[in-house]
Amino acid sequence: MNRIGKLALVAGILAIALAVPMAAANVIFVYQAQVTVKPVTPIVWLYGPDANYVSLSLSNTSPQVKLTIPVTNSSETYVYQALEVKVNAGSPNLYVDSCSYSGPNLLTSVELIVYLTAESPSSPIGTITITPSNTSCAVSGSNSIPLTAGNTYYIDFLVQPSLPIPNSARSGTLTIYFGLTNESAQPVPTP
Repeated sequence: MNRIGKLALVAGILAIALAVPMAAANVIFVYQAQVTVKPVTPIVWLYGPDANYVSLSLSNTSPQVKLTIPVTNSSETYVYQALEVKVNAGSPNLYVDSCSYSGPNLLTSVELIVYLTAESPSSPIGTITITPSNTSCAVSGSNSIPLTAGNTYYIDFLVQPSLPIPNSARSGTLTIYFGLTNESAQPVPTP
């Protein structure tokens, strides 16, 4: 074999030797995906049908509710359906984290009565009692009410004043900070 033939043979073998690993190499594809996830707010706080009777103001960014308590000489004032709570996800427990009161010391207690919107307040799923004063705001009662996803609840306020109310009495403002425990992680559906 002449020199050119030998070089051609070596070049051919070299080309085959280089082609085999390249053909056996794994091919990697890179995909880029864009996913839009709609966040789910576990609980939404809404004004109830009778929110105007307690001058209710609320914030969904932090579970804070402010209400101006009507003070009368009646033995109690019951405000129906002042606050509405819609549970979108999870099974959280609702409780009063803290509260504050500004105004005259005219209240014995304010009871929060929680029940399903389809039910009656006479069959509540739980109650929380707040005893407000200018120096403190004590919370008693069950103080942890289980809520279920897909349900909407009303919170009624039962206000019991200290009687008799003086003629110069003015209304007070109760601020309630709600808390949620036992919130479960929610799966995000794929598009």
